[in-house]
Amino acid sequence: MADKYDQIKSALKEPKLHAKMFACRFGLEAKKHRVLTNGRASRYPYPVSLRSRQHNIYLNSGFTDDMIDFETPPVVGSMHAVRHLKMLEQIMIQHLHNDERLWPLSMAPAPLYQNDLEFLRDDYSKPWDQENHDYLGNKYGIVKEIMGDVHINFGLDDQLIAELYHRFYQDEYASEVDFRNHLYFKLAQVYYLYQWLFTYLYGASPVTEDMPESFPDNLELPVRSIRASEFGDDNITSERVTYNSLEEHVGQLQEFMDNGTFYSLKEFFGPVRLRGHNQDVTDLKGSLAKGVDYLEFRNFDLDPLSRTGISDDTINFLELLLLNALVTPLPDNLIDRLAKARQLNNEVALQKPKDQTDWMKETASALIADLQTFVEEFNAPREYRLALTFAKRRVEDPSLTISGQLADQIENGNLLSFGLKIANDRYTNNINYQHPLQAISKDYSDDVQQLIRAAIELGVEFNLAPDQVTLAVGDHRESYRAQEAFDFNKGARDFILNTFPEAAAFQEEVS
Repeated sequence: MADKYDQIKSALKEPKLHAKMFACRFGLEAKKHRVLTNGRASRYPYPVSLRSRQHNIYLNSGFTDDMIDFETPPVVGSMHAVRHLKMLEQIMIQHLHNDERLWPLSMAPAPLYQNDLEFLRDDYSKPWDQENHDYLGNKYGIVKEIMGDVHINFGLDDQLIAELYHRFYQDEYASEVDFRNHLYFKLAQVYYLYQWLFTYLYGASPVTEDMPESFPDNLELPVRSIRASEFGDDNITSERVTYNSLEEHVGQLQEFMDNGTFYSLKEFFGPVRLRGHNQDVTDLKGSLAKGVDYLEFRNFDLDPLSRTGISDDTINFLELLLLNALVTPLPDNLIDRLAKARQLNNEVALQKPKDQTDWMKETASALIADLQTFVEEFNAPREYRLALTFAKRRVEDPSLTISGQLADQIENGNLLSFGLKIANDRYTNNINYQHPLQAISKDYSDDVQQLIRAAIELGVEFNLAPDQVTLAVGDHRESYRAQEAFDFNKGARDFILNTFPEAAAFQEEVS
């Protein structure tokens, strides 16, 4: 096996494959509360001009109408993924009322918990998803369902996977699809083993106030991450799913769906999910036969120190771990390690923000040394070296972790003042931007930015290329030059609806 990994390393140093190795795709999903400037939940309706929620894959409301779901399309590279999230946030913030803000932390502010839970339980205007909403609320409770977070969707280059299979794995797997599934599951296992390190580095939910009975009285705050702990976004103990093998994982998930334990795959809250394009969330085995397309990493707190809730460096560090797994075998004691992984993550999550044990520092330092070797051997681009440097500094000094920095901002047991200051600053910055989509203003004309913005608001798909943008509804596609100028007599929205009359059917009627 060692010889095979040496051969894979040699192959990945070939210019063509080397470029594909560092061409991973990322999509980001972020959930943030709309709050008022006093920290109470916003009771304004979801913006009328964004009501294409049955079809809009970019902007939506979540478990409650005050919680905004942002979802970016898959793009190559962390920088482009974060850029797309910046675009979506600018659009949403500029649709807010002047006393509304986007709350930058995973745990809602204290005034919301104290006063608004009953309102939020019923604040829901998506009748097509009402049954799902009621089911989750009744089973898991409102507090768990309204935690903010970021999900990172990760996909390897398809041609890279094909090349690895045909060169090195045809004797082990009956088909490329079978290899793809097992490869992605291996990456999921590696992440599961090191979930505790990501909680240490990027955990950011240290406090909350007036929590309901689902949180124990003896939970001493602040901790590193409530959300990443057993008290956060997780299935109940008897319904947690194994990562011991792909076959066991899929079999257990399918059993839970078949016997009604889970209403669908969406109810699986493990730290990483296997995902496929146009996946049937009721038939995992059927979806697996078509092949896993990407992984969904689910346990990231909102990072209040980063403009969108997640930084390029966080994504790049995750990518390094996963790429290194391509050329590294799983540990011999995998099952034992997996059995301890959840316990270790919970231990780290419930530590004080600036605490660190010897085993944590030693294990993290050893992994970072391995990743440093990988970076040097494969001459990784500069952004990966920077991500590794940031991680190394945080391992050496816990006060530099996100939760370590937040601990210094706690006043009267909460982060209300800190969170509102950040929310106010970002609101002001966004409403004062000089371009329709500031994040892409260097590459696209203001008219094209208006066009993209209107498309996002109306639920029309968009794809950015260096020299053009393509809009699409189903099979209907239209492309425009990056610096094109338009005469929007009646505005960009009217232009979109005239060009794509199909999009008119997306818009909800508002009483």
